[in-house]
Amino acid sequence: MMKVVIVAKTRKGAGACIGAITFDGQSVRLIAADVETNERAGLEYSVGDVWELQSRPATALMPPHNENIIVCQKRQLPLRVDPVSFIELYMPPNVGEVSLLYDGLPTNTDTGALYVANPKGIPSYSTTFWRPDQPLHLDLTGKRIRYRYPTADGGRTLTFVGFQEPVEVIPAGTLLRVSLAHWWRPDERPDQEMRCYVQLSGWFLTEPTCSCASERPQPATNGRRGEIDLVKPQPEAITPPTLLKQIFGYDTFRPLQAEIIANILARRDTLVIMPTGGGKSLCYQLPALLFPGLTVVISPLISLMQDQVEQLRQAGVAAIYLNSTLTYGDYLAGVQQVRAGNVKLLYLAPETLLRPETLLLLDQVGVEALVIDEGHCISQWGHDFRPEYRQLVAVRQRLPKAVCVALTATATPRVQEDIKATLDFRHENTFVAGFDRPNLLINVKPKNESLQQMLTFLAAHPEQSGIIYCNTQHRVDELHAALVAVGIKALPYHGGMESSARERNQRAFMHDDVRVMVATVAFGMGINKPDVRFVLHVDLPQDMESYYQQIGRAGRDGLPAECLLLFGYGDVHTIHHFINQGAASEAEGRRERLQTIVSWAESFQCRRKGLLAYFGESYTNEHCDLCDNCLYQEEKQVDITVPAQKFLSCVVRTNEIFGVGHIIKVLRGSQAKDLLKWQHEKLTTYGIGKEYTAETWKHLAQQFLRLGLLKQVTGTGSLKMTEKGWAVCNGERVWGTLAETEEATASAEPMTYNAELFTQLRILRKELADAEQVPPYIIFTDRSLQEMAAYFPQSTATFSQIHGVGQMKLEKYAAHFLALIGDYCTQHQIAEKHRSRTNATAQPTVTGRSLEVGERFRAGESVAQLQASYNVHRATILHHLATFVQAGQSLPVTRLQAESTLSVEQQRQIFGHFAELGAERLRPIFAAMAEQVSYDELHLLRAIYKLTQAD
Repeated sequence: MMKVVIVAKTRKGAGACIGAITFDGQSVRLIAADVETNERAGLEYSVGDVWELQSRPATALMPPHNENIIVCQKRQLPLRVDPVSFIELYMPPNVGEVSLLYDGLPTNTDTGALYVANPKGIPSYSTTFWRPDQPLHLDLTGKRIRYRYPTADGGRTLTFVGFQEPVEVIPAGTLLRVSLAHWWRPDERPDQEMRCYVQLSGWFLTEPTCSCASERPQPATNGRRGEIDLVKPQPEAITPPTLLKQIFGYDTFRPLQAEIIANILARRDTLVIMPTGGGKSLCYQLPALLFPGLTVVISPLISLMQDQVEQLRQAGVAAIYLNSTLTYGDYLAGVQQVRAGNVKLLYLAPETLLRPETLLLLDQVGVEALVIDEGHCISQWGHDFRPEYRQLVAVRQRLPKAVCVALTATATPRVQEDIKATLDFRHENTFVAGFDRPNLLINVKPKNESLQQMLTFLAAHPEQSGIIYCNTQHRVDELHAALVAVGIKALPYHGGMESSARERNQRAFMHDDVRVMVATVAFGMGINKPDVRFVLHVDLPQDMESYYQQIGRAGRDGLPAECLLLFGYGDVHTIHHFINQGAASEAEGRRERLQTIVSWAESFQCRRKGLLAYFGESYTNEHCDLCDNCLYQEEKQVDITVPAQKFLSCVVRTNEIFGVGHIIKVLRGSQAKDLLKWQHEKLTTYGIGKEYTAETWKHLAQQFLRLGLLKQVTGTGSLKMTEKGWAVCNGERVWGTLAETEEATASAEPMTYNAELFTQLRILRKELADAEQVPPYIIFTDRSLQEMAAYFPQSTATFSQIHGVGQMKLEKYAAHFLALIGDYCTQHQIAEKHRSRTNATAQPTVTGRSLEVGERFRAGESVAQLQASYNVHRATILHHLATFVQAGQSLPVTRLQAESTLSVEQQRQIFGHFAELGAERLRPIFAAMAEQVSYDELHLLRAIYKLTQAD
């Protein structure tokens, strides 16, 4: 064991590099034993603390870095030591000129940066102390903060890497800690010698000195933020609706966008909860254009910020990002643009924001708005908590005059409260736009033969972009190889690949060079591709937040998209194993979240109802008509009591210690060795289930688990009887399905458009995108192209009315697309159409239970009688009747109207809203009735309205 005094703490990624001196005068650098996996290693130490360590020497030391030791165990002692006195005693500093450092071995670049390299010699140590004979001055001309020592030829610079607040001047005689960075050379100069640059780790000031923060605006004295008005008067013509069309090309705001934008422009700190694809980004991008200064956007994902900046630039907005992907020259150019006031939106990763040079830059230019994207990362109760996000609180305090905006798509009520408490937001400034994605079809199917199920699913989505999510790298490689073998253009993405390969594959997907990405959950967070038409989970996500976030990649353009989850209990056991291997402090919460998604997958309830309830939102419809349970589950149900009794009986006779697979073998009369070993061929249940295939029995077994007739033991997978199961054995009936229900198809009111012209427009878009080296959707989204192929615009005036066509894109692309549309229309003698014309939609058909219920009601049975007959809720019968009418069938209007619980006046009022707003969508009617009438009643009244209109 050794005792050390901490004498330096410098930045190292999200963690810290720690310098110390032992009590026998040895200089050491402390390396955490888990440094490879602990990105925040070293932050627990403070200068002046005393620690007792058990360590071992670091291997493969490369001079001059000879001080490294690996810390195996440690404990902080209740002591503090004056570090200056300790340093003076054990490591007396050099005093005088900069040339005294490292025995005069450093040389300098043209800009004055000091470094050591082999040709001149390498010192035997990497850390030292120095009292300069002249003051050092702050130098902000480079990418990093530097301090310049004056010399006759322009000075020598040392890059500052400490945690201290930078000061304008470090006085002569100040005790400084100096260190050598690790060996490095620029990637773009592979032939340059390796160098160790001289760094300034920190200082010990004995007298107050000028701080760079001295002129920083101080917090408001009223104890509340959001009351300071810094907005300069804007020309009256420049309003949010004007910019919405002029810059972004949209005619109207989405729900809550206008209110959120007004709240931000009034400088009230704002929390925005809005589903993926709901328009969160616009809520801060548009105010940024009206604020006179800079808006800073914090995003944890480099690829996402790059994507958003590219889209903004295409729209003519001055936006940039600063991150590690930029070359040194491009980074400096970006900083100069910010400093010159030429940037409206600056995107930063949290790590970049927290660097001292970035904070100084923001101090200098002034910040109008601080935007925290993926705001759930700030909450310790969130599924994706990131400790560096907690440090944003200090940045917010540092920028007291900036309005603060936090946005997220995945925040449970508990996480929302934590975000508000952490950022000190008022409750009334929270906007929850809802979590529902009404264009997404949500399906859950039992996982049997996942490879074949995947191929069948892809066959239903030809030429469409989609993502297949897997839980392991091996699974990704396996499924990718299978897709390539059958001729499907697909690429893999997982953490085991080289970063360059991952980036290359993601770029190919974004640019429509490949249509399917097979990936672990590491993929997708950084993409904003709007035309992803499907997301397939071949493995179970670990929690509801992850699932919701991952399906959020689909249908961001608002067009129909499909999400399919293949659910198997083997995945549950695998995730339990990973939880047990992880941190014990997180295990209980992770198990709870896993059980929640398992219960949701097992449920026969409307998928949306359960998903939205998890996020604290009520879904008022009994049926969503866009999930497997609502579309098919009830209509396909049959009496499965007999197979249930066979299966349950077999579980009992095998002593409730076996899993699903073994029970099925017994039922089907298998001759497997493990079955014969237990002599289960002698059981009365042996061979009594040969009428069903093994796949049908698996399908049935999953239903028995979902219905609660059995429970499965975690870890072993063995099946145990429940009270419900015993009730079935004693004669209680069970309803379910004998075969997998057919897959639902997305039907979220697709637009009718000319498919041939749409294909030609996509080809033109791809050519333009390739020429500009941007993803195709940056030019125009599929929705924009579909409108072009539906309305055939043939002038700049009508082209400007297309969704997503702003002023910049009109000037840049109108000529290209109008030429193609014009030629096509001339060739096929097609006239331009007005946007007010309604697209024709195919007449739906009615089958199954809805047909049966409709015919029985028409024959004279009441809703109450049908309820009793089918043992279902009233809302279910109303749903079937509405579906029956929607398909063009007739019902007696008087009897149907008598089933409504609404007054005659309420019914008349709703009919008036149908006449004014149309009967295709119920949401506007629901809003017009002040959200006081249930969707079930609205379904019924719409059916009545359509019947009366038909007459």
